[in-house]
Amino acid sequence: MIARKYWLGAALSLLMVGWGANQFASLLALYRQEHGISELAVTAMLGIYVLGLIPALLRGGSLSDQRGRAGLTRLALVLAVVASVLMIGGSAWLWLLFVGRFVAGVATGLAMAVTTSWVKELSQAPYDDAAFSTGTQRGSLYSASGFMLGAIVAGLLAYFAPLPQVLPYAVHIALSLVMLAVIRALPETLHPHRQAAHAALPTKDVALSKRRFGRVVGPAAPWVFGSVTTGFAVVPAFMANYGVNRLLYATACVALVQGFGVLIQPLARKLDTPTSARALLVGMSTSALGLGVFALAMWLESPALGLLASTVLGCAYGTLMVSGLLETQRLAPVGQLGSYNGKYYTLAYIGFLGPAILAFVGIWLSPWWQLGLLAVLLSGSIVAVALNSRTALPRTAD
Repeated sequence: MIARKYWLGAALSLLMVGWGANQFASLLALYRQEHGISELAVTAMLGIYVLGLIPALLRGGSLSDQRGRAGLTRLALVLAVVASVLMIGGSAWLWLLFVGRFVAGVATGLAMAVTTSWVKELSQAPYDDAAFSTGTQRGSLYSASGFMLGAIVAGLLAYFAPLPQVLPYAVHIALSLVMLAVIRALPETLHPHRQAAHAALPTKDVALSKRRFGRVVGPAAPWVFGSVTTGFAVVPAFMANYGVNRLLYATACVALVQGFGVLIQPLARKLDTPTSARALLVGMSTSALGLGVFALAMWLESPALGLLASTVLGCAYGTLMVSGLLETQRLAPVGQLGSYNGKYYTLAYIGFLGPAILAFVGIWLSPWWQLGLLAVLLSGSIVAVALNSRTALPRTAD
């Protein structure tokens, strides 16, 4: 008898929330062209997304540890639909774009903290017989695929189809409503015995987990989305001055960042080891390489090298996403998986503020100084993780 793949329904709901969150990325150039809004206003829309996302990550993860994954996943998908409806309204009333981005942030925060935990739990006994890291990779792979598909589909529809400020969101709404019906049949994975097991966990192990999380995961996490937003927002913004079609170039950057972020994940999983932070260090070093290629692209005024920079940054993003999640889920005490996932993604999404911060400091600093600032911050993070690579290792790594 073939086992029912419960995890797939949860993973597809995660994909649809990610789709809704990132379709906006390919439409940034369209909003600049059609509405004449400033670079600072556009990047502020990225920032307000984070304002909705972080509280949902922190509260949603711990709440799901207490009350379950299924109901909060359904809520995340409903909010993703509401966000797309608001974004459609933004074609007439621009202020709705800001509201829509905030709601999309809440939806994504819930899904990242809650649904990734649900996918992992549905990927292990008694629902599946997959290995420890399989559920983690499934969650990471489907969320990254959602980010990729949302951006690519939205960009292509906006360029080739009618109603460019409506149709991309309408497609997302229709598919999300289908997924809402699908996930109603999925089982809840949270059971009372988990809380009892957590209460019996030795305090020393919890303290070790917190120490390693703070010293290893903490410095690396912001570069997950720091890499991806540099690739799909900062690179096309700078390269737009060199005779490229803004919308198509931005869509290409998003496709490369997200596409290679997905493709690299099986390799990133193989790099991971419970005995050190090797995979995280490889991911951050790849991000540094991407910044170097971007600097060369600016120096040579080469849009083609800009695309290569986005590709390398996408590889960094995928490597950091998988390795950070694996590290986090090894450290999570029993009964606190959702909470730890929420904390991890909260730190990761700090990097999402990168374009807004660069747009702000760009008032005073040239692009070269901005890139130098990123390089200094990234170098400091690499050193911090390297020094603590073998600090407070978990006792077991199943």
